[in-house]
Amino acid sequence: MKTPTTRAPGVSNRVVSIRTRKRHVVIPPSNSVVTRSAAYIEPEARDAMIAEAAYFRSAHRGFEPGHEVDDWLAAESDIDAALSRGDLPLGGSACP
Repeated sequence: MKTPTTRAPGVSNRVVSIRTRKRHVVIPPSNSVVTRSAAYIEPEARDAMIAEAAYFRSAHRGFEPGHEVDDWLAAESDIDAALSRGDLPLGGSACP
């Protein structure tokens, strides 16, 4: 059994919006690893990880020339994905 509610004259059943605080969000550059991870890594350390991964990709193929850019781009994608997942240490080396 519902209890009737009393309202002041002229008050209707309307939705009252609640104000929330606006949050200021800083958006890092789109090419930054920070966009996908809360951790920050120095660009030099990231480049060293990418260079090492690109080297091993090339070595696996027998250092066949003509694939340097493809190796770098694939390694960059792999390293960025691993950093965003937290799979790699942020100390500057891909190997512990």
